[in-house]
Amino acid sequence: MGTSVPKVLLPVAGRPLLSYVLESARAAGATRIIVVVGAQKEQVMAAFEQDGVEFVVQAGQRGTADAVLVCRNRLADDEECVVLCGDAPLIRPETIRRLVQARRAAGADIAVFTARLADPAGYGRVVRGCGDSIERIVEQRDATSEVLAIDEVNSGAYSFRWGVARPALERIQPSPVSGEYYLTDIVRELRSEGGQAVAVLAADPNEMLAANTPGELAALEGGLAARRKPSAG
Repeated sequence: MGTSVPKVLLPVAGRPLLSYVLESARAAGATRIIVVVGAQKEQVMAAFEQDGVEFVVQAGQRGTADAVLVCRNRLADDEECVVLCGDAPLIRPETIRRLVQARRAAGADIAVFTARLADPAGYGRVVRGCGDSIERIVEQRDATSEVLAIDEVNSGAYSFRWGVARPALERIQPSPVSGEYYLTDIVRELRSEGGQAVAVLAADPNEMLAANTPGELAALEGGLAARRKPSAG
């Protein structure tokens, strides 16, 4: 992003990106919020130290699965968890609730928030089984031409119970390409033990948008501005 400010602290409509995610989580009913911090952690912790959140430090950039697993000493097996991206401020409280409710209704081990995009380039593709069932999530660099033709992508938001997810997270192996541990692999690990994963398709794909470039940051600003406009009639 060409700035020394941590990405989750970049201002959108006068507020840090992360503040919108925390707001939605609370409005959805979250009773605990754990923020995983790493590089530039001091700035993030200082910005939200009065916000009633807990912080856990991820030592080193070891991937998204590792970022979740570093919370293991804070979570009990019976706790219900939702993973959200700190730089994706457009996710709505009702979407977070829907993610949890869909997993419960299906009796699934994990629910994944997904979206269909006209241009899915760069995203992990969601390979479905029957109905809402997910067989696996395939990162773009590992995808065949057939999988690349899929337009449904992973948003990075998940719902699960910690006692179910933790053993699967512990089995995830690092990518032979990057050496990182990817949270998308949790679907494969759960299914290998007979578990079930379900997709929760976004009604509005913009909810999964994150800020990785100045252009995307501007798009998020526009999305938040559009929400503030009063509806016609």
